[in-house]
Parts: sequence; structure tokens; C-alpha cells
Amino acid sequence: AIADKSERVAALAALANHRLGFLETIQLDRALAAVSGDAVEGFAPVRVALLSSCTVDHLAPAIRVAGLRYGLRLDVCLGAYGQYRQDIFDPGSKLQAFAPQLIVLAPSAREFVADIPLAATEAETERAVQGSIGELRELWHAARERWRATVVQQTMLDVTEPVFGSYDALVPAAPSRLIARLNEQLARAAGAEGVLLLDVARAAARDGLDAWFDVTRWLQGKLEIAPTAAARYGELLARLIAAARGRSRKCLVLDLDNTLWGGVVGDVGVAGIVLGEGSALGEAYLALQRYAKRLKERGVILAVCSKNDPAIAESAFREHPEMVLKRSDFAAFVANWNDKAENLHAIAQRLNIGLDSLVFVDDNPVERARIRSSLPMVAVPELPDDPALYVRTLAQAGYFEAVSFTVEDRS
Repeated sequence: AIADKSERVAALAALANHRLGFLETIQLDRALAAVSGDAVEGFAPVRVALLSSCTVDHLAPAIRVAGLRYGLRLDVCLGAYGQYRQDIFDPGSKLQAFAPQLIVLAPSAREFVADIPLAATEAETERAVQGSIGELRELWHAARERWRATVVQQTMLDVTEPVFGSYDALVPAAPSRLIARLNEQLARAAGAEGVLLLDVARAAARDGLDAWFDVTRWLQGKLEIAPTAAARYGELLARLIAAARGRSRKCLVLDLDNTLWGGVVGDVGVAGIVLGEGSALGEAYLALQRYAKRLKERGVILAVCSKNDPAIAESAFREHPEMVLKRSDFAAFVANWNDKAENLHAIAQRLNIGLDSLVFVDDNPVERARIRSSLPMVAVPELPDDPALYVRTLAQAGYFEAVSFTVEDRS
């Protein structure tokens, strides 16, 4: 047994970084609960209240376990079923003693769209949507005034079935169109109010609604988020909390050969590398470069860490006609034959950021294992064999989760 509390939590955090099922998550959460007290070195305590009109008890273990991956010790308080308004406005609610630092509002779309008649006009549906947004704004303001808490608003899942088929998109009061409009206005209002957005609607659209919603579970216990989606929900919320506390990664460090292009440039020359339109593999590498360029545009630092001859490596960025990234896009460019762990240390020092700010992308599994072993604070995504999936792997990991996009980011 590990006697030291910090070491025990760190060991559980290491387990949390593996792919866990619903039951495994509950078991890990129970082990975490056995480590008493809030103060654990290296893990910031955050009191989180989850308020919903649905059953959310099954989400709490997943939220706490996901928090470990980001160095967070999340204490989760669940509001009473369907009583999120009372939880916020009632001075006698259990939230008063809990004093949340972050409040997640997770109402169901059902209560906002159920009473709007199908024959309602565009103007009538717009008034109804704005009324719902106004009600949520009042809750945001009250939560901030009472607890000075960070407010997170969850977008609303569209679990409705079509009434008109594809024609739903043209009927103002069709449930699916109403929910889409509600989410659109919700995002706009949250941006204006400085409220964080937990976009489960986008995640469900990406993963498939059936991965998030199980009608049987809804009818049995009013679970709008299915147990199978609990881990995904916990991950999305934990990374958002981490981003709000400045724990997102800041720098994307890229290998070159067989990562940003196909082939070894030192062997095949600039003209021989695989990159660009005309081949599936070349377009896959092009997609990763475009994605990296987008990340740079939003303020993520780009760097290169490659075992290569520096002159040859730099020539690829100057001479290849379909190279999206240019040498000037990289704040640090380290191409040599040294150990990559040493080079990552040098990159962090040069950029004046911590190693825990780095995400290292390398196609070589030996290099990935080496960095994970020697520099565990560096994020190292496990890349699939197919380069076509590199962008998806990087994007879904959520290393660069943001809660703002400032003038400083743009510049």
C-alpha cells in the first residue's frame, strides 16, 4: 500500500489516464474517496455543483476521475432532481453550505420547447427562445452574485424525433429547429456574459446521438446522458475546468519525417517527400499542417523537435511548393541528432514555458514511449497507424481547450 496521500492520488491519476469503462470509473472513484481530505500536493481542489432537470448521479464519479488527469481534485455536489432554480435562489439549499466555486447548469431542452405549439410563427418561437435565454441569464447572475462562482452552461441535446422529416428545418416550431435555435442563442448569450459553455450538443453530433442518449435509460430513470457517455461527459467538463484555471497546453511540438510529411527528407530529398493534393497520404499530412496552422492562429505556439540535419529540414519548408507551414511559423526549431527528451527541455527553456505546457506529436512509437517515460509531464498522444486520423486524434484529446480568444491570442 502507498502510505503517502499525494502518492496515492498520483497513482490513481495514472490509472485515470487509461481508457476506462463505466464500472472501472466507479471503482477508481471509490478508491479516490478513500483518500481523505482535500489538500493533496499537485492537485488543485475545486468545488463543483452540477444542477440539472435530469438524473445526473451517475456523472459525478466520471467528473471526479476525469479531474485527476488535469491535476484537479473535484468535489462534486449534485443538486436535487429538477430543482436547479430552487438550488440557486433558495438561501436554505445545500449549495449554501457547499459554497461552490463552479456551477454547471444542465437543464433539458424538453422543458423549454414542450409548451410551444407546432403552429407557432417565427416571431412567436423567437420570443419563446429569448424568454428561455432570459431565464437562464437570471440564473447565471444569481449564481455569480451569491457565490462568486464560475458558471458553466451546458448546451442542450436534441433527442427529439422528426415530425416532418427533413422539412423540420423549415418549420419554426419543429422541436429540432427550436433546440438548434436555443443552442445558438445560448452560445451567444454565454459569450456576452462571460459564461463558459459545455457543448455536449456538439459532442453528441460528433459521436452520434446514440452514444449519448439511451431512451430506455431515460424512461427508466430520467437519465438524459447515458451511463456509456458518462466518461466522455466527465472528460469534457474536466478539461473545461482545467482551461478556466490556466491548465491547458500552450505549445504543439511536431516531429517532421512521417509526421508533417511522408518519407525521410534526408533520404529522398525535398522533391521525394509525400505531401499535398493528388494522393490520399499526401493530403493526410497536408491536413495536419493546416490544423497546426489553425492552432497557431488561435495562439498556440508551434515548435519542431526532429532527428534531422537542420539545413535539410529547413529546406523542406522553403522549397516544397505545397508546404502549408513555413519556417517562420515555428517559435522554436530544433533539428539535430540529440535525444528528443533533451531537445524538449531546450525548447521549453527557450520559450520560457513549463514542460507541462508541451504536446509532443511523433509518428515513432519508440520516441513516444521514451518521452512518456522520461518526461511524464509532457503530453504525448498515441497516434494511429493511419495519418488520415492524426488530426482527429489531436483534436479530440482536448489539449488546447480554450475559454477565451483574446486580442493577445490573435497576435
